[in-house]
This record gives sequence, structure tokens and C-alpha cells, in this order.
Amino acid sequence: MFLRIRWFAVGVLSSVGAMAYLAAQVKRARERLSARAMARSGGRTLADLLDHAADRIAPDRESTV
Repeated sequence: MFLRIRWFAVGVLSSVGAMAYLAAQVKRARERLSARAMARSGGRTLADLLDHAADRIAPDRESTV
């Protein structure tokens, strides 16, 4: 009798824990996929590409000193 109750309680607790974890993951994914986050990510990527291009084009600073 107590064995079934214990396994039922373990199942309920694990289900509640899994649902809380999944809810947090969905919330984080929704925040990552918001328009503001996408724009910020795109702007950061563009800035990184421009910095990389500037580094490739600019002469070495050591040779000009």
C-alpha cells in the first residue's frame, strides 16, 4: 500500500519539477526570440563584422611605429 503511494508521490513531484523546468526554458526562449533581442544580436554581429574588416584593412600598428 505505502509502496504505491510513495511511487505516486515521486511521480507527481517529478512531473511538477519537469513542468517548472520546461516553463523556465520556454520563457528564456521567448525572451531570446523577441524582436528587441534579435535586433540587438544582429547589431552586435554587424559591429563584429565591421571590426573584423577594419582589422584586415588597417595597416599593422607595429610597423608604423
